[in-house]
Amino acid sequence: MFPPEPSACVIWDLDGTLLDTESLVAEVAREVIARHGGELTDAARAASLGKRPLEAWAAVAAALDLPVPAQQLLEESEALLSERWQEAKMLPGALRLLTHLKECGMPMALATSTLRATLPLKLAVHGHLRTTFQITCCGDEVEQGKPAPDSFLVAAKSLGFPPSRCLVIEDSPAGVDAAAAAGMHVVHVPSMVDTGSAARNARTFGRQGITTLASLLDFRPEAFGLPPFKDGVQGTVPVDPAWSIRGTVVRGYGRGSKELGIPTANLDAESLRGSLGEAVTGIYAGWASVGRSSEVYPMCMSVGFNPVFKNKQRVCEPWLLHEFDQDFYGEEIRLLVCAYLRPEADFVSVQALVDRIHEDAAITRRALQDPLFAALKGDAFLAPQEGGTALQPSGP
Repeated sequence: MFPPEPSACVIWDLDGTLLDTESLVAEVAREVIARHGGELTDAARAASLGKRPLEAWAAVAAALDLPVPAQQLLEESEALLSERWQEAKMLPGALRLLTHLKECGMPMALATSTLRATLPLKLAVHGHLRTTFQITCCGDEVEQGKPAPDSFLVAAKSLGFPPSRCLVIEDSPAGVDAAAAAGMHVVHVPSMVDTGSAARNARTFGRQGITTLASLLDFRPEAFGLPPFKDGVQGTVPVDPAWSIRGTVVRGYGRGSKELGIPTANLDAESLRGSLGEAVTGIYAGWASVGRSSEVYPMCMSVGFNPVFKNKQRVCEPWLLHEFDQDFYGEEIRLLVCAYLRPEADFVSVQALVDRIHEDAAITRRALQDPLFAALKGDAFLAPQEGGTALQPSGP
């Protein structure tokens, strides 16, 4: 449900919305919990999302029945995290939207559960964030943390707008509840992208005043009365800078050619953990080359769990839009991803999926003709390496 009147300001969450701190926190939490004979579970992690650090550790300790005070767990984790906050990167689509709103003169605030003393550590390598927000409200500056509405109400009052004119961008259920309790419209961008996240976040779907998006790449400002983006290319969102992905072609589920009539390639798991670690699920476009062939081909790529077939693991399946007279299992594949098309979706039938994949391919071909993307075809990253097989195309 869209807000009844245009948004006058935007209030951002930080962790899991702007910065990918949550994977870092989870890594440290696992280490701390292991010291005390426990193991971090998805349920315990979900219970902690969006809360202030001490309250988050209290939730984890309760969920895991750890015989350790939450304050001790916090102190142990902070000692490790203080040296690593600079590792946290901006999440996909966040910088684009922030820059757009700032250029449009949109008032913005940050309402975070992060403690005031910790905030400079998290923003140390993201200097632009320190000058983007007119107001910053931290978790230890309000009486109650999320899911209470205190931080959002303080931010709105400081910006000078009523709650009904505020748009909140959040990732956690606790943050969504806090913004909703404050009477604000919420864009919910779930941070835990795995096979169980749908169940954890299902309660936000269909709630009045809450719009759920797969990622900020899907954010459309005009839907909330904000100025539209001006950087779209043939209906796609530019990925800037383009992602350079190098991997080995492996055998997948065998569905591409047999069931769909679409000969996709599959990348090895190591490439997914490395180059694609930051990629949100969805459909992308770009350029590809294989083996020691000097040819560069347009490609349309799916990253995700493929809801139609309900995959258990995230996979990357590029479709090189060309016909080859041989397969290239075991060969190196080089992908330069420059555009985002749409979020991953479920379909009522396999044929509906096939039709949409062909539509994605048509969009890809049109978008790659744009000078912005066409220039990337000659990128040095796509040049062949020593060794490999010279593939022979069978079509024009």
